[in-house]
Amino acid sequence: MNRSTELIDTARNIVAITLRASGREDLAKMVLQGAGDDLPELSATVAALTDLDGQHARLKQALQFYADESCWDDDLPGGALTMHDRGEVARNALLGRDIFRHRD
Repeated sequence: MNRSTELIDTARNIVAITLRASGREDLAKMVLQGAGDDLPELSATVAALTDLDGQHARLKQALQFYADESCWDDDLPGGALTMHDRGEVARNALLGRDIFRHRD
């Protein structure tokens, strides 16, 4: 299953739970059957999950960068990458930017 299909399926499940809680079992069933893509609840949930998915991906990339042992290797020409980075990868991830965005 690709990521976008997984994301839409998750959104449908969330929306169905919300619809059931508001007494709309008929709409909940419809959404779970793959219909109702024009419902604002589904559009809003997909948008929110898409944003969260992007944020999660950036944070994961930043953690992978700092978890790489070579990042901390003082024997590299010019010293360890973290000495030059000084947290820039983390700040970029937290600000929603590409983690390797440079100021220049």
